Amino acid sequence: MNNRVFIILLLVLAAALGGWIYYTTTQAVSAEPIEEISTKWWASAHADITSESFVHWNEDDPSEVPPTCAKCHSGRGFIDYIGQDGSAEFVVDQPGAIESVVSCSVCHSDAAHALDVAKFPSGVEISGKGMNSLCMTCHSGMAAGKNVELVVAGVDADTVMPDSSLIGPHYKIAAATNLGGDAQGGYEYEGKTYVGAYAHAEGVQTCTECHDPHSLRMNQPYDAKNANLCSACHSNVTSFQDYKDIYYEDGTDYDGDGTIEGLYHEIQGVREVLKGAITAYSTEVIGTTLGIGDNYPYAFIDTNSDGELSEEESAFPNAFKLFTPRLQKAAFNYMFVKYDGGNYVHNGKYVLQLMYDSIADLAEVSNASTAGLTRP
Repeated sequence: MNNRVFIILLLVLAAALGGWIYYTTTQAVSAEPIEEISTKWWASAHADITSESFVHWNEDDPSEVPPTCAKCHSGRGFIDYIGQDGSAEFVVDQPGAIESVVSCSVCHSDAAHALDVAKFPSGVEISGKGMNSLCMTCHSGMAAGKNVELVVAGVDADTVMPDSSLIGPHYKIAAATNLGGDAQGGYEYEGKTYVGAYAHAEGVQTCTECHDPHSLRMNQPYDAKNANLCSACHSNVTSFQDYKDIYYEDGTDYDGDGTIEGLYHEIQGVREVLKGAITAYSTEVIGTTLGIGDNYPYAFIDTNSDGELSEEESAFPNAFKLFTPRLQKAAFNYMFVKYDGGNYVHNGKYVLQLMYDSIADLAEVSNASTAGLTRP
């Protein structure tokens, strides 16, 4: 055997060995025993057949999930949306089945594996994210700042729109937060610039790099006190509660309370300022105080203007229906921050920018103020 043939054989063997090592090592990490995957999934929100997410329409006649909701609130609806059932892609053709959870077949099919684009309510399409597009499709919300703009178009900023309702982005909008200005999820004020997708450290930049796709919790190793996914870089993190104490290296006091805190706390501080600005504007300009609650329709009259909603005030007959364009924009951003509990990890600077600009806009015609606040 001449030297050239020998070298070629060595290269072939080396490539084969490398492929085998890659396959066996990646399989050891990703190909968990089906029993473990099943156990994780059964304990997840995706499998919770009692969740309001899947039973909200049970008492309707007929009992079915409307097409506008079925994409994300019915496993069969999502299969319809991605065209796995042979129907057109990116559209839900019919109502979804009730109590149809996010089962294996929803995310594991030819159509699901081929999905590489997520469509956001703003009209933006984000591609190149691979199977993370599955997560992004349903964690992008149902409305964006551009939807607000369409509703208020042509109306003076401080003119009340009779019988108007609060526009919110919907729930669990992690993807919209994470992509920031790239997805245009929040209400972005004219003339302002906004950060795009948040680029975290290498290895923790996508949905499934941080979250186990079956349990939905932070990736393994995981238990209630273990947070070592982050502690590799953040030495002060020893539990999940410690995530809230991580702050940017610039050490900025964004909420102006005189203390440099973890980003979670800075965001909560600015959110309280925005809440106060909404109270001040609605009281002074409209003459009726808006309070934002946790139950539908979320916007209620704060009858004593104390900034808090009692149980009686949070009743449907007491709904607030006096939005102006200026108030609608700020309230939308308040809801945008409210409905991503992990925004301080997903893209803290984006939500801080949205809130600062909302407060500044309300302050133009009320006693609201950005004094002490810092815009990233």
